[in-house]
Amino acid sequence: LIMVAGRFVSGCSVGILSTVVPLYQSEVAPPELRGALTSLAQVMVVFGVAVATFADQLLLPLRGGWRWGVLMPVFPGVVLFFGAMLLLPRSPRWLVQQGRADDALLVLQSLRDKDDAEKELREIVADREAALVSGGVSWRELFNGRTLRLLLVGVALQLLQQLTGINAFVSYGPRIFQSLGISGTLFQTLCTLALFLATLPALYLVERFGRRSLFLVGAAGMLLPSVLMAILGLAFARQDGDSIQVPNQAAGGVIAACVFAFVVNFAYTWGPTTWVYCAEIFPMRVRGMCVGLTTMAEWAGVFLVNQFTPLLFSSLGFGAFLVFGAFSALALALCWRLPETRGVPLERMEEVFGAYLGGAAPSKNCDG
Repeated sequence: LIMVAGRFVSGCSVGILSTVVPLYQSEVAPPELRGALTSLAQVMVVFGVAVATFADQLLLPLRGGWRWGVLMPVFPGVVLFFGAMLLLPRSPRWLVQQGRADDALLVLQSLRDKDDAEKELREIVADREAALVSGGVSWRELFNGRTLRLLLVGVALQLLQQLTGINAFVSYGPRIFQSLGISGTLFQTLCTLALFLATLPALYLVERFGRRSLFLVGAAGMLLPSVLMAILGLAFARQDGDSIQVPNQAAGGVIAACVFAFVVNFAYTWGPTTWVYCAEIFPMRVRGMCVGLTTMAEWAGVFLVNQFTPLLFSSLGFGAFLVFGAFSALALALCWRLPETRGVPLERMEEVFGAYLGGAAPSKNCDG
């Protein structure tokens, strides 16, 4: 019972942090660095996964080692708690929402040049005043007009980030590698390391080439390995229950390479860029609520993939990768016309999305 309660509390905490961290980073970062700084959240997530993977290999063979594995997250949690309380400044946009514009200016001046800070504060205050004309915010207002369409874009992106199958590749990969005579544990370690290292370039690429380009390249880069794995698996693999055999070594090698190709293409594109995009596209008036809903959609995608992947593989075998490929194709189609948000101040996002979404401007339609 204690383990279940602890897992529940830690799960809720991770859910809160996965909403607040990218939201906070997007609100304190300057426009020209917002993508890179917000991507740091995903970099640190995969870094934590890598550390946990290596720690498990060291600790689990020891007597009572699992207890140390459970205890490990306490240490970064303590650092995060006291670091956030003592060192992190308030979001200047939140301060303006609370009527504390002078405090917001002080925060901006600690993070920007004086002239840039004053200019940004004027834009934040003007955006806030425009939002106040429409009165208070209710949850019902999120499901009307342009805000609803923008919310659907964010929800779709977060769902597709998971439905393209990253967790299926990572969890199904050990079975494929074992069929090639390679340790599943070794695969897990290599896959986690590849996921971490391939996420690092996103810090540069997201600002150099923009969000839309990474979405498109990533979707195509996930689609091709998915289709190729399905074709080769259906042609050469034999599956008996949970056991997989790939008698053709060449086909097995290509399948193994496809697993890593998918992981790498996900890592530097959809992994971090989805969080960046969803944290920056919503008006300040409803940003917190909308980011919360898109994050909930992401975790719903995680749940769906984890629950239905075994069923897919048991009924379709390698054909399951065609399902993931279909979602990658859908992601490619969705992102084909997405507006680019690189370098755009948060307060000007509604201008960027105006032609794409249509409808009345948020400030005139209770959308902020």
